[in-house]
Amino acid sequence: MDTVKIELEVPQVLAEYVDINSESYKKKINLIMLYELVKKEKISVGKAAEAMGMRKIDFITDLGKMDIAYFDFSVEELMEDVKNAHLSDVDSE
Repeated sequence: MDTVKIELEVPQVLAEYVDINSESYKKKINLIMLYELVKKEKISVGKAAEAMGMRKIDFITDLGKMDIAYFDFSVEELMEDVKNAHLSDVDSE
């Protein structure tokens, strides 16, 4: 993956609590920036995962570990989708 070095100014308090030079922190920043591009439909999840050198499911999982919800719908909506999918399976039998 090609990379570009960027310089960010951050509040001093951030530097007091976070090791901004750690690889783990850099990965989180990249994930957040890529997630924002996905959310704004600038790039696909696949492209974001590729940029991170990971599979799509791993990208989504890592977002979840950071309490960033990839799926933007409620539990009720999910349950309705599951119900509808189940009904479609029954109808096709």
